[in-house]
Amino acid sequence: MINSISIDERNGTTFNEEIVMNPTWADSLRFLRKLDGDKFTLVFFEVTDTGSALVGGGPEYFVVSITIDEHIYTLMNDKRGNSEISLVIGGQLGNYCDNICIELIPMLEVLKYFCETGKLHESHQWKKE
Repeated sequence: MINSISIDERNGTTFNEEIVMNPTWADSLRFLRKLDGDKFTLVFFEVTDTGSALVGGGPEYFVVSITIDEHIYTLMNDKRGNSEISLVIGGQLGNYCDNICIELIPMLEVLKYFCETGKLHESHQWKKE
C-alpha cells in the first residue's frame, strides 16, 4: 500500500535523498532504523494520493506526523509536555515538547498500521493540527 518512501542523508551542507518506489515493509524498516538524528533525520512515506507520513529524529526519540485528506495528525504519548527534547529533523536542530517525542516501538507500530490500512492507529493518542 506504500507508493514510495524516501530518507534524507546529510553530510555537512550536502543533502542526498534515497527513494524506493513500491517498497516492502522491510524496506521501510531499513529506512526507519537508519534515523540517527545526525546523518539521517527524516523519512517520508507516500501511502496514497491523500495520505502520507513523516518521521523525524532518532535514534532514541522520533516525531511522527500523518496527513490524511489534508488533515495533519501528530502522534502523542502520555507525558504532560512539561519539558523539551532536542532532536534533529530534516537536518535542523530543534526543541520538541516531550509529549510528541515517541520511542521506537510505538513509532513502528503506528507506521506499520498506517502503511497497511491508510488509517490512524486508534489505540494511540493523536493531536489534530
